Amino acid sequence: MHKIACFISPHGFGHATRIIAILEALQGLLPDLHPHIFTSVPQQLFSETLAVFTYHQVVVDIGLAQTSALATDFPATIKKLDDFLPYPETLVERLVALCTGCSLVLCDIAPLGIVVAKRLKIPSVLVENFTWDWIYAPATKRHPDIEKHATLLKNINRMVTHRIQTEPLCHEGPRDFLCGPIFRRSRETQVEVRKRLECGKKKVILITMGGVPESLPKMKLPEKAPDLLLVFTGQKQSIRLNDNILLLNSNSDMYHPDLVGAADLVVCKTGYSTLAECCQVGARVISVSRENFPESEPLQAYLEKVLGGIAITPETYATGGWLTMAAERISRPRPTPCRENGADRIAKFLSKLL
Repeated sequence: MHKIACFISPHGFGHATRIIAILEALQGLLPDLHPHIFTSVPQQLFSETLAVFTYHQVVVDIGLAQTSALATDFPATIKKLDDFLPYPETLVERLVALCTGCSLVLCDIAPLGIVVAKRLKIPSVLVENFTWDWIYAPATKRHPDIEKHATLLKNINRMVTHRIQTEPLCHEGPRDFLCGPIFRRSRETQVEVRKRLECGKKKVILITMGGVPESLPKMKLPEKAPDLLLVFTGQKQSIRLNDNILLLNSNSDMYHPDLVGAADLVVCKTGYSTLAECCQVGARVISVSRENFPESEPLQAYLEKVLGGIAITPETYATGGWLTMAAERISRPRPTPCRENGADRIAKFLSKLL
């Protein structure tokens, strides 16, 4: 049996879905692979894709404290970092014991896994399109207390055995190689998903803000729009409000990559996971820019270049101003789908290490 440990940041779901895609590909190469998952991301997300794994619910990373999917709270972030860093010795020792017998530690993008691998004297692999020290750097002018944490995490990242960067890339850094977008593979066809949505001939607009729970925006929603179905993910419950609005909660059995593939238009925050899933199917996209998120700008640039997407402000999203753009975006030809999944290349690399 090949046992590996995976340390996954709970900041949204993008880091988790990226590792899930890699593990899915790696289990195809090594059927006896047994991943040990260390994170506070809900176990259900991993169960949607992976048949075999052991889940350890533990806080391994702080990332950014958020007041919503589109807004950060740096004072709260600093307080959490003050309480978490340097890593408590008792925590490190407990994780070392749990990882004993593993041949490799895979991190996205939680540096704690690198510390554990160093103690166990086994290889560590960091998968990233940005790191927390890079994210924190612009905030040091307004919040100087975060600089010591950025420096600590940067020094830990330098101890990693192997480093893989992925597109859409936020910053160039030392690496073993650069791979394309990483995404969980679609399962159902567009026809199958649309049948489950009971949308008939309506145009489907998927509105998704990633792994951060988000309330329904206070915009003027269409009461009678016979040609549209708006599907909102990340809601408190799954319910059809009317003929034009469907809410889905995080426990919905609708697989997110399939929803992206079935949609005529995706409206999303500028985040890695959904963007990669849009690349997989060649989705039309309107993305919501995020203030104080350094990764937002490079991700948006990639979105515009590869998918021809456009960005809107959080205000335009909240007020529903984007609805006037929807018909024009839907009328455009679909972008070209991504030909390769970066997960496959990383899986081959990891299989050789193992």
